[in-house]
Amino acid sequence: MEWNSRTKFNSSLNRNVAHFNYSCKVAVGSFTKGRLLLLFFLFIGLLCRSQDIRQTDSLKTISRLDSLLIDRDMNNWSVRLFGNIKAQGFRLSNDNVRLSYIPNDLYGIGVGVATSKLILDFTYNLRNKETENTDRFDLRGGLILEHNLIDFYFQVYRGFNIKNSINSTSIFRDDIKSIAGGVDYLYLFNAGEYSQTSLNAGITKQKRNIFSFGLGGFILYNQISADQSIVPPEFFPDFNQQARITSFTNYGIGIMGGLVSLVRLPANFYVALGAKAGLGVTIKNAEAEDVSYNPKNPLVYKLNGSALFGYRWKRFYTSISLITSTNMSYIGYGNNGAFTLLSGKLALGYRIKAIKKPVN
Repeated sequence: MEWNSRTKFNSSLNRNVAHFNYSCKVAVGSFTKGRLLLLFFLFIGLLCRSQDIRQTDSLKTISRLDSLLIDRDMNNWSVRLFGNIKAQGFRLSNDNVRLSYIPNDLYGIGVGVATSKLILDFTYNLRNKETENTDRFDLRGGLILEHNLIDFYFQVYRGFNIKNSINSTSIFRDDIKSIAGGVDYLYLFNAGEYSQTSLNAGITKQKRNIFSFGLGGFILYNQISADQSIVPPEFFPDFNQQARITSFTNYGIGIMGGLVSLVRLPANFYVALGAKAGLGVTIKNAEAEDVSYNPKNPLVYKLNGSALFGYRWKRFYTSISLITSTNMSYIGYGNNGAFTLLSGKLALGYRIKAIKKPVN
């Protein structure tokens, strides 16, 4: 994906934008430094106050968490086998050329256990002995608590193939490291009986079609770093000095809106679709081989999409799911960057049947 973030502004608007960016940095600095001591004392005060809470209140809280996350009805449990694809990537582009940083070893297999409250899957990543490997740590999950839809992720990848938009050649660099983390939150206003977790676990049949919209927000963190410029030397003529970065960090926060749908199909088939879009502000820092700078444009654009297609038959179920996420921002000096996440899964599961206790 390419976009053009450079437009011509008059001189007064440039001064206003620069003043706005400077004010954002001053405000953030004041919060992180000037408020830190106050937050510390508030935290200590809350700890002290918590000693006065009655034991019954603590037991109620524990019971509430237990009911939200643990399903004690064994009829709502299932075991599953699955194959998946997971990837984290980065794109660097200008008006003339685009470089895509793509990991190797995208596929994995695993086993898991699922309930109406939670799904736990354990994956073994498949490595190709004939190619150079990408080292990775990959954590992704989600919760649906009543009207609250929460997705979170944390990924660390090292080793990427660099592909370009000029020809089909690629270069593998084992020194390039990428870190991505964040939380997406959406409050669903008319969720009704929406429970994609139960469908993924093969527990419930979809009784009716559901369409819902929501509002929320997101926080994100991205970093890409390397021992030398992430732009290969043969592409130096296509990128300016500021694009030949060795380190780039991005902290962001923003608002988000989205739509979710769950459609019942004939013969126990069902499909779920979701889309979210967000706009936020970031603090960015870039370091190249000979220069260090902070990109002036603070905006970040975020797009998420998800799809689930499934089938339920007696105690067996199967599903195919796909989740994509992209956040895009202007790096400066005519260069654009985008961090992308991709997750897909094919699961085959069996619902456990609880053993009835004999009646005395």
